Amino acid sequence: MHPILRLCGFVTLFAVLCQAKPACPNTLAFYNPNLRTTCYNATWFILPVPKSSVQAVVPYPLITPPFSDKTLFPTGFPANTHPVYVSIGYQNDIRMESLQIPALLSASIYVPYTDRLRDGKTPFNYAVQNYIGGVDGKDLEAGVPAGVATITGTTVLVGFFAPNNDAYAPTGSNPSEFSAQVKQVIVPNPISGPSVRPSAIDLNFITAASASSALYTERTFRVFINQAQILTNLLCQRNTYYFNETFAEPRLRSGNATLYPPLAGSVPKELGGR
Repeated sequence: MHPILRLCGFVTLFAVLCQAKPACPNTLAFYNPNLRTTCYNATWFILPVPKSSVQAVVPYPLITPPFSDKTLFPTGFPANTHPVYVSIGYQNDIRMESLQIPALLSASIYVPYTDRLRDGKTPFNYAVQNYIGGVDGKDLEAGVPAGVATITGTTVLVGFFAPNNDAYAPTGSNPSEFSAQVKQVIVPNPISGPSVRPSAIDLNFITAASASSALYTERTFRVFINQAQILTNLLCQRNTYYFNETFAEPRLRSGNATLYPPLAGSVPKELGGR
C-alpha cells in the first residue's frame, strides 16, 4: 500500500489545492492573463521503484533524495529504490489569454530528483509519460492540446479516462474506496464504440486512517511536484502550485497504483507492473 495525496490546483504555471468537486474555479487567470492556468483536482501516488529500473528510463543521473529528512520521509524509504510519482486528475477552466478550454483530464508519470544540470544537487522532474483526454467520452478533443504540448517540449499522448467527467469515482463495491484509470488511445472509434485503448495507469485508494500513520507528508508532495520539469527541447519549465485558496482541502490517501507494460510508446517496460 502506497500513501498518496489528493490535491486540486492551478496547474502548468500556477496551482492550488481544492475540494473534491472537479469544477473548482480558476481564480488566478484574472491576475495572470498571459500564463496558462487551470484549477486541478488530482491524485498523486509515490512509488518506490528499483533505482536501476528508474535509471534505465531517465537519460540523466539521479540525485539521492534526502531520505533522512523526517519532514519528507517520516519512516525513511526502501533501500536501493528511487521515488516515481504518478498522477491522474481533472483540469477545469483552462485559460491563456484568449485561448480557453472548458476542461480536460490528465495523467502523468514523473521521476523527481533528476540531475539535469549534472551538478549533483539541483533536482528536476523528468517526464516519463503524459496523457490528456477530453471529458464525457470526447477523446479526440484532446488531440490538438496534446499536439501543441508535444511541439513545445512536453510529450503528451491522448488518453481515455475513467471516470470520464471527474478526477476519481467510488468503486461499486465500496463507497469509501475510489478509483481512476487511464488508457492510451491508439485507434479511436467515436462512432460505434470499439477501439484500441491499452491500459496505462490504474489507481485504487481510500482515505488514510491518520496523517501520523502515513509514510509521507503533505510537504513531500509539494516538494516533488514543484521541482522544475525537463522539456524535450532542452529547456525546462516550473509548474508552480498554490495551496492557499479558501476551498483548498488536501487529503492523504492510501492505495495501489498499477503501471502497465508498454504499447506504442506507453508506459516504459522498466516501470510496468508496479
